[in-house]
Amino acid sequence: MAESISALKNGEVEIEYKKSSQIKEIWRRLKRNRTAVVGLFIISFIAIIALLAPVISPYNPYEQNLNQRLLGIGARGHILGTDEYGRDLLSRLIYGARLSLIVGFCSVAFGLVFGVLLGLLSGYYKRLDGIIMRIIDILLAFPGVLLALAIVSILGTGIVNVIIAVGIWSIPTIARVVRGTVLYIKEMDYVTAAKALGESDFMILFREILPNCISSIVVYSTMRLATAILSAATLSFLGLGAQPPVAEWGAMASTGRNFIFQAPHLTLLPGFAIILIVYGFNSLGDGLRDALDPNLKNV
Repeated sequence: MAESISALKNGEVEIEYKKSSQIKEIWRRLKRNRTAVVGLFIISFIAIIALLAPVISPYNPYEQNLNQRLLGIGARGHILGTDEYGRDLLSRLIYGARLSLIVGFCSVAFGLVFGVLLGLLSGYYKRLDGIIMRIIDILLAFPGVLLALAIVSILGTGIVNVIIAVGIWSIPTIARVVRGTVLYIKEMDYVTAAKALGESDFMILFREILPNCISSIVVYSTMRLATAILSAATLSFLGLGAQPPVAEWGAMASTGRNFIFQAPHLTLLPGFAIILIVYGFNSLGDGLRDALDPNLKNV
């Protein structure tokens, strides 16, 4: 009995050691990719700014001062100037980072919940595959932004509806990614052995198959965050997302168009912030894909 317990403990220690070694190897490979490191730095920097927004923001982002409207960069104590209502642009950019990250993460999480579930069912059950994939194909037939526009038009404007719209747009592609991975994994020997031992479909799906889909899900989700943030900014730019006076980069760029010649920084700075965060997530996603790709293990 004591020998069995000791063997079990040794097995658990060995599994933990292997997991730790795998994580270290992934991190080592990720660090070798300079573009991915830059992307990780950008995302970390923006995330820290968003978390510390109430502390580091020099002004209240919603406080108006019409006597200081449309100030240029570095004028009268405003590092990045002010907007058409005299609100500090740097403060609004900082709070806009918080909103963009929240929208991005929430919409991708929404898409993951339904996309992963549909992908698992479609890839594992042949009788459901045709039905689910036809629904997915219908959704994919619409251009992404057009689909999001249609959903927001039905639900109405606002941040919550933007999250739902972008999340629904994310479901088809996530489902297809997971389905493709499941189709490959379910033919592996350990899945066949689990079926032979009488494990239920639920246990096979969520204990044997899903954990081995995590790497694909993580890589795609990271890249999808960039698309989600850009899509949310696009909807806000068109007036269907965040509504004034909410500090959101897309909405800020939209209102700044009216002063593009008088104060171009009102549009250019929010636009640059969007480009920066999208580049960060795309670069990190590419790096994670290379680090997690088993075909590159011996490179």
